[in-house]
Amino acid sequence: MRLLLPLLACLSFQLLSSAQAETFKIGVELQPYLPYSNVQDGQYLGYGRDLLDAFATHQGHEFIYQPLPVRRLLSEFLSNRVDFKYPDNPRWNGDLKQGHTLHYSQAAAPAIDGVLVKPQFLGKGTQRLRRLGTQRGFTPWPYLNDIKAGKILLIQANQIDSLLAMAMSDRVDGVYLNPQVVRHQFYNSAENSLVFDPKLPYQNDHYFLSSINHPKVIKQFDAFLTSQAELVQTLKERHGISDPLNGQ
Repeated sequence: MRLLLPLLACLSFQLLSSAQAETFKIGVELQPYLPYSNVQDGQYLGYGRDLLDAFATHQGHEFIYQPLPVRRLLSEFLSNRVDFKYPDNPRWNGDLKQGHTLHYSQAAAPAIDGVLVKPQFLGKGTQRLRRLGTQRGFTPWPYLNDIKAGKILLIQANQIDSLLAMAMSDRVDGVYLNPQVVRHQFYNSAENSLVFDPKLPYQNDHYFLSSINHPKVIKQFDAFLTSQAELVQTLKERHGISDPLNGQ
């Protein structure tokens, strides 16, 4: 009996762990956005993958990543064909999210979106921004009023490298993007000729994990971010993700 009791306790623990562990489908963006994320040969990569994998391992869950185009990702998420969306933000697509109750995690990664210009245009102000480029599906929040008033022409492209080429050839006066993503795009290039202009309006923000039907897992993720803060910081440093404006 003395030998049987520890065996039963061990079995009960294993059964409990199995009952708590679940498999979820995570909807992620099908676009190159390093260091935050990337998809190569169907595999989700980058900081987002490492962070979510670390959480899944910590909690005992299994995550299946479903890369999707940005617009379709939101549709699949709101239709409950994926369990979670990453990244997400309460401000994104508010009109399309109406009628849905979404649960957002704590901030999973810092992000800043602002205008990058050629060095010779640094500090020249908004008056020279007549044509502003950004990635299709992105909203340049600080410039919406000027865009609606016709003071700024918004030019969109599907690929970041296309936007950077437009800026380098003066087809746009600046690009509204995440400076850390642009820095990564230029990492292996000798032509690192666009710089973030902090004197122009920018959006200081964060990326979140969201879910409609699994608020308990969102709470688990919050607890993970807090209890494993040192690990999370290590992952940020490994991928070169800094707090907004640091190292820009």
